[in-house]
Amino acid sequence: MTGSPRLTYFVHTLSSLAGFLKKTDQLGNFEQMVLTAVMRLGEEAYGVSINEKVGEIAGRPTNLGSVYVTLDRLEAKGYVSSKLTDPLPERGGQPKRFYYMKAEGIRALDESMQASRRVSSTFSESWRLGKWDRRRE
Repeated sequence: MTGSPRLTYFVHTLSSLAGFLKKTDQLGNFEQMVLTAVMRLGEEAYGVSINEKVGEIAGRPTNLGSVYVTLDRLEAKGYVSSKLTDPLPERGGQPKRFYYMKAEGIRALDESMQASRRVSSTFSESWRLGKWDRRRE
């Protein structure tokens, strides 16, 4: 059974627009830091090392649980992938999960960093021009 011509046209139009309608997900600061840590660590990117690098980037200690939750979210978004090692004797037979940047993650981080630079530039320009009035505090 074939659909009505109007329905066929509607479905065809929607599929043609799918690329334009794709939601660009904006990264939060913590997601930026986690993706940057994964990118920087390369093949050494696993939970604890990522948490340590994020702490360095943030300039303060970070919660390992928050890093894992963020990594799970970034993996669900398709920005990182992960792989378990074979069980390791030094870890009591437990495997280690390593994380890798995917092309979409690099693209999302790049777009997010460009937006951050625009915000920073606008802030700096406003500050330099004296558009910030401390008396309003």
